[in-house]
Amino acid sequence: MPSAQVSPTPARPNSRSFELIKIVVTLVLTGIIGGGITYFYQDRAQRNQQEAKDLETARESVVAFLREFADILERRKYLGFRCLHALKDQSPPNEVEELWKSYMEAVATWNLKWNLYRALILEQLGPDLQKRFYDEAADDIGDFPRCSITGKLIIFHTRLSALHKQNIAGTTPQNTKDIELMYQSLAEDCYRFYSDVISRIQEGKVGKRSWTDSR
Repeated sequence: MPSAQVSPTPARPNSRSFELIKIVVTLVLTGIIGGGITYFYQDRAQRNQQEAKDLETARESVVAFLREFADILERRKYLGFRCLHALKDQSPPNEVEELWKSYMEAVATWNLKWNLYRALILEQLGPDLQKRFYDEAADDIGDFPRCSITGKLIIFHTRLSALHKQNIAGTTPQNTKDIELMYQSLAEDCYRFYSDVISRIQEGKVGKRSWTDSR
C-alpha cells in the first residue's frame, strides 16, 4: 500500500523582518511628510519675513518722500500767502518784489519736482491718492472746488500773478477775498492729503499694498 504524501508546509514570513520593514517604511513616510510640512512652514515664514521687510522699506521710502514733498509744497504755499497779503496791503514795492522773487523760486523748485512726485505718488500710494494730487480731467475744466491740489495751485498762481501785475502797473488791487478763499481751500486739501498719507503709512497700505487696496 503506497504511503501517503505529506504536503509541504508554506513558509511563514519572518515576523522580525516584517516588523523591520514596517519600521523602515514608517520612517521613510514620516521623513517625506515631515520634510514637506517643514519646508512649507519654512517657506511661508521666509515669505512673511520678506514681505515685512519690503513693507518696512516702502514705509521708509514714503516717509522720506512725504517730508520732502511737504517741505517744498508748504514753502510755495507760505510764500504765496505772504505775497497775497503784501499785495493786498500795498506794501512797499521793494518788499513786494523781494517776496515775489522768493515765491517764484519756490514755484520753480516745485515745477522741477512735479513729474517725480506724480510718479512716486502713483507707485507708492496708489491711483486714488495720485488723482487727488493731479486730476487731468477735472483740472482741465478748471472748476476750482473740484480741482486737484495741482489744479488749485495753478489757478491760485494765475490769480496771484494777475494781482502782482496790477501792483506793478500801479493799479489799485481788486478785492482779494476770493483768492484768500482759494488759498484756504488749497490748504485744507493739502492737510487732508498729508493726513491720509500718514494713515496709510501707519496701516501699511503703501507700495504694492496700496495698489491691492485700490482695486
